[in-house]
Amino acid sequence: MNKIAIRIWAKHSLGIIYILMIGYLAGYIFPLLIAFLWQTSLPFVRDYLALLPSFASLKQQPWTLLTYSFFHASFLHCFFNGVMLYFVGILFMNLLPPKRFILIYGGGVLSGGLFFMVFYALFPVFAGRGDYLLGASAGIMAPLLFLATYTPTHKIYLFGTFSIPLWILGASLMLIDVLSIPTGNPGGHIAHLGGGLFGIAYALYLSGRLSRLFTKQKQQPAYQGKYPNEATEEKVNAILDKISKSGYDSLTQEEKKFLFVASKQED
Repeated sequence: MNKIAIRIWAKHSLGIIYILMIGYLAGYIFPLLIAFLWQTSLPFVRDYLALLPSFASLKQQPWTLLTYSFFHASFLHCFFNGVMLYFVGILFMNLLPPKRFILIYGGGVLSGGLFFMVFYALFPVFAGRGDYLLGASAGIMAPLLFLATYTPTHKIYLFGTFSIPLWILGASLMLIDVLSIPTGNPGGHIAHLGGGLFGIAYALYLSGRLSRLFTKQKQQPAYQGKYPNEATEEKVNAILDKISKSGYDSLTQEEKKFLFVASKQED
């Protein structure tokens, strides 16, 4: 049975996307079913599964830093997050393996939750609001902003009519979240920013640009990179430069395969 599951997983890398989408749907239906069967209201989701801005509450209920991402405030909230997750997942799996997606998505969820809590603790304007955090948007923003940073010139087609580079889409979404904080749902927009910033930071790290920002270039006696040899790293860098200039679609199938294999060797 395990071998069959592994073969299915290897054949269809979008498996993790479908699992998360099912989780979103279950997270929306389950509370409604419980409320109907036990004739109760839905505050138990807020009280036991949503993320509250208090660090004292997190100490008592640490699981909420993760569970908040599986529950949504409305069906439309759940539906649009599921659609967004699907399309971001397709873009991501064309470049990197599923385990990278899990890492970036999970990091976005945690980072978004922590941003929400830190902002509410630092700024008096949020005191006494009684807000809480639900939804997977922070986790989805992380791989989206990762792609916008890792392959900034890659273009997507909105509504099938006009193309837009990923960096413009990512920057626009981040700007909208910043401007929307004073207008409504500040906790959600702050969490989006936290997830997006995690995706940006991870893209800079994976491409090597983050280390170059903080370290001076030194002459090294031998290769000490993150790939098996210097030739591999040089070819990866050349492919990444090509993506930055001409977009991911400009790569040949051989280059796409090489980049995929190299990302696995890095681990």
